[in-house]
Amino acid sequence: MINTNTYFQIELTARRIRQYGQNVLKSHGIDLTIEQWLVLNVINENELINQIRVGELLVKDKPTISRMVNQLEQKKYIIKTPSSNDSRKVELSISKKGKKMIDELYPIIEKIRFTGLNKLSENEKESIKTILEKIQKNLDD
Repeated sequence: MINTNTYFQIELTARRIRQYGQNVLKSHGIDLTIEQWLVLNVINENELINQIRVGELLVKDKPTISRMVNQLEQKKYIIKTPSSNDSRKVELSISKKGKKMIDELYPIIEKIRFTGLNKLSENEKESIKTILEKIQKNLDD
């Protein structure tokens, strides 16, 4: 039965987290998707990163990352600059508007994270983290 499949439960949980997060962002009038937030946050944490690296860190394909980067640039949250090392690449950085959005979003994102985990003990949280890391490592082998 599909509902008892561990992978299905992991995927279902991830979808529920994204859906809940999207609803919270929408209720605050924020015009970003959870996925766009992740891209924005990665760029913020890795100044002058390129799209390929963003995709690697978020495990997203090139077209998906490209689309989200273009949307974030159109919203003026990020800046694309030609790479000084390779003219075929661009480096991504956070704009002032993007930095302001990140600062506004952090408390909301923390609320989203807290809601899903708030009834778990520290041991349960650590166990989940350890198990998920082991699954990821198994898939890398």
